[in-house]
Amino acid sequence: MFKDKDFLLVDYTEKVKESGEIIDTTLEEEAKKAGIYSEDKSYGPVLVILGQGDVVKGLEEALYNAEVGNEKTVEIAPEKAYGNRDNTKIKIVSLSELKRQGINPYPNMVLRLNDGGLATVKSVSGGRVILDLNHPLAGKVIVYTFKVEKVLDTQEDKVKALLGRWFKKVGDKISIDMLSEKKVKLTMPKELLLLENVQLLKYLAAKDIVKYVYPEGSVVFEEEFDSSLLK
Repeated sequence: MFKDKDFLLVDYTEKVKESGEIIDTTLEEEAKKAGIYSEDKSYGPVLVILGQGDVVKGLEEALYNAEVGNEKTVEIAPEKAYGNRDNTKIKIVSLSELKRQGINPYPNMVLRLNDGGLATVKSVSGGRVILDLNHPLAGKVIVYTFKVEKVLDTQEDKVKALLGRWFKKVGDKISIDMLSEKKVKLTMPKELLLLENVQLLKYLAAKDIVKYVYPEGSVVFEEEFDSSLLK
């Protein structure tokens, strides 16, 4: 049994019950078998902080009652997965309006809206475009096979996991120095300073570290330079 704000490392495979289609997995071999493997994705257990909405509600509820190392499979109804379909979320927009935004829509194309939401193009006809603002998996029963691989208890392990969340594959290149129970110093090698949006990533990582690990403490980022800059 786990509780709110426990740090879990979880492996899972997610599929649509109706079709059996695997839509996401943390397991590299499963991704390759399903034809959804991506070199850009980091495979391996993902961090789930219970009670924070990191995963769909139905999976989170199942995780509270899971045991480390035991694989489980759960079916999750739409209302606890990606929601039921809502016909009021079907919108009609003009083709010319989208083209003014540099968008040439076609059926099944997924668009990012101005408010940050997603919409799927259902049809393009007669100068009109029908958009579906429902989540692509709305109305679907989702099946998760999952296993809690590890529970993170120490401050250092939690900081490492949060760095991995935001910096992905390169998070382990950041040195961690636990200065005290209320202060941590993070040293970034020079190669990470050229990452896209590095300042935003530092901010988001620090925000989570303070929120979940050092609520009354602080995070110090240090940038390391040496003579290798001259090479």
